[in-house]
Amino acid sequence: KKQAERQLNEASKISGHPLLVLRLVASSDAADAAVRQSAAVHFKNIVKKGWNPDSEHSDHSIVISPSDRNLIKSHLVELMCTVPPQIQAQCSESISLIAAVDL
Repeated sequence: KKQAERQLNEASKISGHPLLVLRLVASSDAADAAVRQSAAVHFKNIVKKGWNPDSEHSDHSIVISPSDRNLIKSHLVELMCTVPPQIQAQCSESISLIAAVDL
């Protein structure tokens, strides 16, 4: 488990990683519910640590590009409406974190 967490932390530093994670959350065919739920939690943590670089929770190694931010903001609410309730909760929290910084 620790090795997987380290690998996810390293991957979160790569440009485009948040979008790849969201694709996994959205893919009802490619992943089972537990994988999608884990991906949603990982995405929420990326947002929490990387969206606001001035936050006390910020991890400055996580950089979310402006284009990724725009894509995330334009698709996250729609995604939330199409996923199971457990995943909706994670998406909702991500939206709240984003809104607290950008609105």
